[in-house]
Amino acid sequence: MNLNTPSVLTINGGSSSIKFALFESEKSLERILKGRIERIGLPQAVFTVKGLNKEDNYSRSVAIPDHKSAVALLMDWIDERIEPGAITAVGHRIVHGGPKYWVPQQITPEMIEELQRFT
Repeated sequence: MNLNTPSVLTINGGSSSIKFALFESEKSLERILKGRIERIGLPQAVFTVKGLNKEDNYSRSVAIPDHKSAVALLMDWIDERIEPGAITAVGHRIVHGGPKYWVPQQITPEMIEELQRFT
């Protein structure tokens, strides 16, 4: 895969996994791939990607001690396959956003400050 069309990357970080999907954004947000890094910080972690084409499918065991390493692995994988500038937006699911942050919205410095107070 060598993607150069405008796309949206979505990320859902959990306690021992990161799930992600890439959507083409030129037309109707068609999902073109999905993947996950599972068992972060545990033995036998796995990085898996499933695309629209069989040749885009990918799975391998990885040694991932923490989420920072998992994100680095994901970004390296993306950098090798997606042209610079193709990702036009990134969405991230926040589980504990309190009463104010429960619907999709753009991240602001104020939001970051408030979310940091929740931790």
